[in-house]
Amino acid sequence: MDLLNLDSYLLPDNIKCITHWGDDWAWLGGGTWLFSEAQPQVKVLVDTQNFGWSEIEVTQGYLVIGASCPLVKLLDYPWLQEWRAVTGFKAAVSALAASLKVINMATVGGNICLALSVGTLAPLMVALDAIYEVWNLQGESFPVAAKDFQLGSRRTVLKSGEILRRVLIPLSHLQWAVNYQRFSLASTDSALAIVVTVMNHQQVRCVIAASVPAPRLFEFADLTTMQSQVSHFLADEFFIDDAMASANYRREMTAVLIHKTVNLFRAQTQRVNG
Repeated sequence: MDLLNLDSYLLPDNIKCITHWGDDWAWLGGGTWLFSEAQPQVKVLVDTQNFGWSEIEVTQGYLVIGASCPLVKLLDYPWLQEWRAVTGFKAAVSALAASLKVINMATVGGNICLALSVGTLAPLMVALDAIYEVWNLQGESFPVAAKDFQLGSRRTVLKSGEILRRVLIPLSHLQWAVNYQRFSLASTDSALAIVVTVMNHQQVRCVIAASVPAPRLFEFADLTTMQSQVSHFLADEFFIDDAMASANYRREMTAVLIHKTVNLFRAQTQRVNG
């Protein structure tokens, strides 16, 4: 869709070229959301394509994914076999139920910063205990834990002019076992519930999303503890209640996905030990 209300389009070489920021300005990455519908509030687009940000690299104990990395690269990158958690990347991209054209253009940073309650990458990043590196217009950076980044639907901690620069995941966390569950009424519908669970030697980390405004992390000592406490920890959560589904329905489907995850993890463990 053409954005006919735009006054200016800027293509800076680096972030320091932007000396001020207006309330009607927007960063442009892949643009799959910006150009999907009218954006009457946006008057100035600032394109990040000339920033030269790296897409995927391994450095200083972290897997680093640039915010401008197209989602398709998460599918095509030659991941190491022992990095079991990257199956979550593929599940998160597939959960979008988007066309190849969209996946080729949409970016990791765009998916995260849009902060939709049904966002597919955010719950995985929270589960893997990722760190987001945020930049301001002065080129200064600071870290934000993935679990603290999204405050609600379409709400993040980003202040005016700030931008997500890259995602850092500790390499050791890529060896965690990951299970990604999504429920919707039809495969092309928005998710009514997402549950992403990772298991390591110390704990089980379970993140619920789509059924709640922003990803919520719960930590347990083991699968048995998680399963036994499902009703308890879900009872205190605020679930979305809208035309798509009631809060009670979303709560129940979230519980179903959690129990399904526990059974799948146990079956995998039995096969390995069998």
